[in-house]
Amino acid sequence: MIDIRKLNHVYYSQNLLNTFDKCPYKFKIKYLDNIRWKKDSISDEDYYENMNMGLDFHLIAQRYFSNIPVVINDSDAKLMEFTNSLREKFPIFDENIYLPEYEIKMRKDNIRMEAKYDLIIIKPNNKIEIWDWKTENRKLDYKEVIKRMQAIVYMYILGERSLEIFDKEIPFENITMNFWQPQYREDIISINYSEGIHRTHEKQIKELIFRLNNYDFSLYFNIELYRKQCKYCDFAGESHVCDEFVLANIN
Repeated sequence: MIDIRKLNHVYYSQNLLNTFDKCPYKFKIKYLDNIRWKKDSISDEDYYENMNMGLDFHLIAQRYFSNIPVVINDSDAKLMEFTNSLREKFPIFDENIYLPEYEIKMRKDNIRMEAKYDLIIIKPNNKIEIWDWKTENRKLDYKEVIKRMQAIVYMYILGERSLEIFDKEIPFENITMNFWQPQYREDIISINYSEGIHRTHEKQIKELIFRLNNYDFSLYFNIELYRKQCKYCDFAGESHVCDEFVLANIN
C-alpha cells in the first residue's frame, strides 16, 4: 500500500517535480517505494566516476567562493584543469556578495518548494545571477536548458523570495540564470527573466503540483505512455524494475 501521506508536507525540488513530469512510475519507485539504483555494471561505474567528479568540483567551487583555501591532488589532472578554469573565469570582486550552495524554501498557496543553488551572486546594481555548474562531457545548449525544470524552479523561487531574503526590491528583469561547464570555459548559457515569464512558470508549476497531489498511484500505470523515457532511466537495463511491473500487470 502506498503511503501518500509522505507527500503532505514535502517541499518539492526540481528533481522531484521533473521525475514526476517525465514518468509518474519512476516517481513512485524513487520517492514512495524508496527504491534506489545500485552500481552493477561497467557503464554504471563510469556514471559514478563522472558523478563523483561533479561532486568534487562543486565542493571546490563552494570553498572558492567562500574564500576557503582550495587544495587539489596534483594527480587529478582533470579536476585541476576544471579548478583553474573556475579561478580564471570567475575572479572574486569585493563589491559582490557570493552565496555558494545556498538553499531557499518557499510556500505559496498549494506550492511548497525548495532549491539549492550552486551559486548566487548579488551585484551592487541589484542584479542577481544564479550560477549552475555542469560537468558532463556533453555540451549543453540554450534551447535545451531553458526548458529544464531546474531553470523554471530556480528562477521562480528566487523571484518569489528575493524581497524577503535580500530586503530590497529586485525586479524580475534583474535576475538571470547561468549554466557553465568548466570543460567549455568560454561558453556561458544565460537565461533572462521577466514578470511575464514568472507568471507563466507559476502557472506551469501549480498545474504540475496539482496533478502530482491528485495522482492515484494505486491505479494501473500505462508504462507505454512513457516508454520513450526508458532509455534515460536509472531503473532501465540491469534492474528490470519497470519490466517486472509490466509483466505483473499483464499477468
